[in-house]
Amino acid sequence: MMVLYIIYLFIVVIPLYALTTALLIINFIYFQDIIAYILIILIGYVPLTIATLVTLYWIPKFYKSITYTMTDGEVRVERGVWWKMHHSIPYSRIMNVDVIQGPISRKLKVGTVDIYTAGYTGRGGGSGGSNTRRSEAAFVHIDNFFELQEALLNIVKGRPLFGQPATTSDELLEEVKRIRALLEQPTQKRE
Repeated sequence: MMVLYIIYLFIVVIPLYALTTALLIINFIYFQDIIAYILIILIGYVPLTIATLVTLYWIPKFYKSITYTMTDGEVRVERGVWWKMHHSIPYSRIMNVDVIQGPISRKLKVGTVDIYTAGYTGRGGGSGGSNTRRSEAAFVHIDNFFELQEALLNIVKGRPLFGQPATTSDELLEEVKRIRALLEQPTQKRE
């Protein structure tokens, strides 16, 4: 995961450093303006270097902050360096478990397992755009993502939805018969 984030960082940082360096070269060849040199360094290199160093500090801290726990009744995901997030999802609320991999993630053989629940899943921003569903919790960039997806699906497969006891087809048939009998009763006019 840390390697993936460092790759993402350098995919952004290298072109920005190249652009800043190109501006310095253009200034050197065509203008030779000392004020432009200073501005390019102060506006380009300094913030970019600070942002790169802060991100390089943050990546291992974020990695160490992540904990995933699967108990008998729920999944817990905790993470965050500056903003801490604690997600606890009962198995009875899990509606879907997806695996997501980008092209670099595939090369690194890592993936993200997203856990979706009914009622809590909302719209999120992110790289997929504003119409992308946001999961309730995610196991981010792990190497055993398919095994985890299967394990979660096997746990929730036989469980009744929302913790309700399983209803047999005979019980459902009797309930439908009671509803039908109520609907077929003549209605009384109100005065």
